Amino acid sequence: MESRPSKEMMSAGIVLAFVSLLVQPAVAETKSHHSISTAKLLLVQQNDVSPVQVTGVKVNPTDKGIEVFLESTNPEALQPVTKSEENSYIADIPNAVLALLEGKDFSIANPVKGIVSVSVTQVDANTVRVTVTGEAGLPTAELFDSGEGLIFALAPVAEATEPSQQPEQPTSETPPEQPTAETDEPIELVVTATRTEQDLQNIPRSVTVITREQLEQQTTVNRDLQSILSNTVPGLGASSDSQQSFAQTLRGRPPLVLVDGVPISSNIDNDTSVANLRRIDVEAIERIEVVRGPSAVYGDGAAGGVINIITRRPSEDKVVSNAEIGVRSVGNFKGGSFGNFLSYGISGKQGGVDFIASFTRDSFGTPFDAEGDPIPLFGDAEAESASINFLGKLGFELGSQQRLQITANYFNDDQNQYGDYDLTVGEIPGIQKARLLDRPVEFVNSSDPFNRGTVIQFDYTHNNILNSQLQAQAYYRQTKTAATLFDNRIFDPDSILDVGRSVVTSERFGGRLQFDTALSSKLNLLWGADYSSEDSKGDYDLFDVDEFDNSGGRRARKIGSSIRIAPFTIKNLGLFSQVKWEASENVSLSGGVRYENINVSVVDNWVDGSTGLSYRGGEKTLDDVVFNAGVVYKATPTISLFANFAQGFSLPNISRIVQRPQAGFNFAEDVELSAPQKVDSYELGIRGQWRNFQASLAGFYSYSSLGTTVQFEDFGSDFRILRAPQRNYGIELAVDWQPNDQWKLGSTLTWSEGEREDSETGEFVAITGYEISPLKLTAYLQNETLPGWNNRLQALYIGNRNRAFDAGVDPIGIDSYFVMDLISSLKLGDGTLSLGVRNLLNNQYLNVTNQLNAGFDDSYALAARGRTFTLNYRWSW
Repeated sequence: MESRPSKEMMSAGIVLAFVSLLVQPAVAETKSHHSISTAKLLLVQQNDVSPVQVTGVKVNPTDKGIEVFLESTNPEALQPVTKSEENSYIADIPNAVLALLEGKDFSIANPVKGIVSVSVTQVDANTVRVTVTGEAGLPTAELFDSGEGLIFALAPVAEATEPSQQPEQPTSETPPEQPTAETDEPIELVVTATRTEQDLQNIPRSVTVITREQLEQQTTVNRDLQSILSNTVPGLGASSDSQQSFAQTLRGRPPLVLVDGVPISSNIDNDTSVANLRRIDVEAIERIEVVRGPSAVYGDGAAGGVINIITRRPSEDKVVSNAEIGVRSVGNFKGGSFGNFLSYGISGKQGGVDFIASFTRDSFGTPFDAEGDPIPLFGDAEAESASINFLGKLGFELGSQQRLQITANYFNDDQNQYGDYDLTVGEIPGIQKARLLDRPVEFVNSSDPFNRGTVIQFDYTHNNILNSQLQAQAYYRQTKTAATLFDNRIFDPDSILDVGRSVVTSERFGGRLQFDTALSSKLNLLWGADYSSEDSKGDYDLFDVDEFDNSGGRRARKIGSSIRIAPFTIKNLGLFSQVKWEASENVSLSGGVRYENINVSVVDNWVDGSTGLSYRGGEKTLDDVVFNAGVVYKATPTISLFANFAQGFSLPNISRIVQRPQAGFNFAEDVELSAPQKVDSYELGIRGQWRNFQASLAGFYSYSSLGTTVQFEDFGSDFRILRAPQRNYGIELAVDWQPNDQWKLGSTLTWSEGEREDSETGEFVAITGYEISPLKLTAYLQNETLPGWNNRLQALYIGNRNRAFDAGVDPIGIDSYFVMDLISSLKLGDGTLSLGVRNLLNNQYLNVTNQLNAGFDDSYALAARGRTFTLNYRWSW
């Protein structure tokens, strides 16, 4: 054989999904494995009469067909007896049992051209059967022993043959499977939608997977996760080009952001602290799974869906290092626009211990727009900043059934407040763009603006306890954001708060415990509990006003602090169960229920820094039950239809309730908290997956009787939460086509709308553009111009939207804009040299968020970056 399975693949049965729900690693090639004959396998003697466990199944394409890999801690005891029935190759393995994360059985349809299906089933209490069915005839088969599992190498035949006429060699070669519409792995297993590993095609809802290969490709033009996800995920709003992602919603509602299953989103998230997609560097990420639409599977906060960021893991048994260096200009080579990038990672495995460690440093210069003017700093964007990221993992195999893993990730982004807004722009008649006022700020007794995130977690897995697979997780997470300096006297001359900035901190610890129990070969029950406790607070850093004014606004000496958001604690206890039933070969049903109990406590007798008034806190407890149900119908081996009902829920934003309240406010008496805010979501979809063409189409409708849309009355004011019935609806389309080995092209479309009920008229009116993105179209065209040289053009189009402006909700209508990027990569030596050009056509535009901001004051009409250049070289050894 010319293709070999990777050793990472061979050990996947030990490292299957952590409680943080890490999933399938990429497939790599390894040097060799030892071929054995069927006769030799039948002569292997068992040392233990107890059944041998098959802990994992992987199917991967080769240059001739596929390899079916059965993972086991005792592979020599797997003794297959083979036979054939028409076009099906069958191998029965006695004295063996399946112990898979995803259930008793494994099946996949059309893994490569010429193979109709692959299944691994438990035919009786002590026999495992492998069945591979060819399309035109009986596949040829070879057996291999890897030392960590049993491998069946199978190749399809070009023409139908009788079982007795099985050729020794395949008559045609089958190329590897092409990328699907939402992933580029041939058999995509995801965990975020259901908390257990499942084939993407069997999930009754819309899921998008961004693989490591896609991430590496996109970072050539942009390392900002907001932009990467906007360009690749249907249903997600346009990027705001800043670390503040509060205006980037998923299907019009805020998503829950996880890192390895640990919640990064916080109830205290508001306009100065929503940096959930800017708390880990892309280099530390293995893949991203996005569940589109409300989900209660992970608890509070997923009204719009779930974005689960899954970190890197060791790739091979041997020690492997990888590195990348790069330079960039965020302003058409203008002076001061240059930055650089450096990363190094090392991973490996020795015996029962595996590890990975990586370090990344990324710096940005001053950004310039397409007209060559410097862009003022807003939302703590990637500008005049330097970030570092450390990721470390250490895993231990505790025998054949257990695994313990320790993970730590630290991210810190420091920023230079290099200037301010020229507020005279807003006084000029006509529509203007924001202008940078060259007035850098020096902080004394305080630090420059920063954004930090720390996650430490312990994951434990036991593959066979109480007839179940156990996953347990304990974690600690801290996030802290210090915003840029502001002069509050501009917006409120009478305020007692003069010069300051917001500092928001959130600490959370918690745990997850779940059991995946096989009730039968077709019925699985997932059940368990989640617990978390989160402490949050927001302060003002206060600065010496006289020194600030005397320095012309260039020197800020910290003299104290005051309360912006009263300290509060939220404790959650969730109990859940999910059932999956393979009702027939073509129909799969799933459903579940979750009970949530939430306690909210606010510190008593606090003094607000803006009003100077004292307020009373208190405690509230609320609970509720949410449900979900879904069905997948496989109309043909390549086409499946799905329907889904899901309820998501979230708490009201406590940080806005306890920020600048009215005089005499008493949290315990004045706030009604009886149940979470629930969203009912309905979704219908169809997926088609052929060898060279993939497509998906989904329509959704969601309704909440007590919505949480925002209203922004003036640029200097806080958002106001409007509590009224809200409905969102839309369609999402994704298509990909690979006409041959050299060309790939595809596109996505997202159209959505959102409305809330007007309390005075009772009619539904459009909700703000901060929540509902206009029409979004993406497209790409990729070509392997020469062997080892690939070029890709990709485009983003955002349409216009005037409904909210016409309804008097938005201050301005949203104009359309178009952005095109170029990505070019060349195999050079032991690595890859990549050139990325963002905004290739150097278009001048304002993104959606900044257009809305400009509607209040042209002084804040920030133009987007003009043409930017990035040059990277990545290699490993």
